[in-house]
Amino acid sequence: MVNLTYVGQTKKYEVEFSRISEHVVQVLGNLPSYDSGFTVSRIGKDDKWEYTGYTTLYRELEGGLQFSDDGSVYVEPKKPDPVPDPEPYIPTLEEVKSAKKQEIYAAYDTDVTEGINVELSTGIQHFPLKSEDREFLMGKQLELSGSDAEIVSYQDSDNHCMLLSRNDMQKIITTALGFVNIETTYRNNLCEWVDRCGTKEDVAQITYGISIPEEYQNEVFKMYLAQQQGE
Repeated sequence: MVNLTYVGQTKKYEVEFSRISEHVVQVLGNLPSYDSGFTVSRIGKDDKWEYTGYTTLYRELEGGLQFSDDGSVYVEPKKPDPVPDPEPYIPTLEEVKSAKKQEIYAAYDTDVTEGINVELSTGIQHFPLKSEDREFLMGKQLELSGSDAEIVSYQDSDNHCMLLSRNDMQKIITTALGFVNIETTYRNNLCEWVDRCGTKEDVAQITYGISIPEEYQNEVFKMYLAQQQGE
């Protein structure tokens, strides 16, 4: 702490004194503001360090003052212009179609890998159809075509391991691969339908599981529908 005395006055003010920059000093304490300059001295001493050139009130602080010796005053920094919120991104029709196809493929994978129920000679059993299961069944089809074995082994991704009759194994293969073929054709036909859409609204109405209107059915899908109706 030091004593501050304005030029031309005798009253002393006890303040904290510091230099802010080359031309600005700061005094903190309970004191008025005068434009006469001042001196400071250590309490109990008569040092009288002169700051008589600091006659401009640079800035008024809460609990103190800042003075400058070059006539400068504090200017509040300009606040930056507010940044507007970005415009929401509107996807193109092609981007909407691409996203819809990804949605269709994801639903297809879920539907197929869930598997099927097959009625065997021992009763109805559920069989998963993950990628490894489908590969296994195609391998079994080759095995049956080259063998007269009446008992064959079966394993799947659900950790089932069993012996089955030749007829039951063939029924699993035929039912599973037929199911996958129909679902794959349906998936592809849905994607073809998406490609033919002219608006985003048309794309949005297409979901996995929806019935495909006849005008959008391809020939393969029509063939499978006819086979199912015949059955």
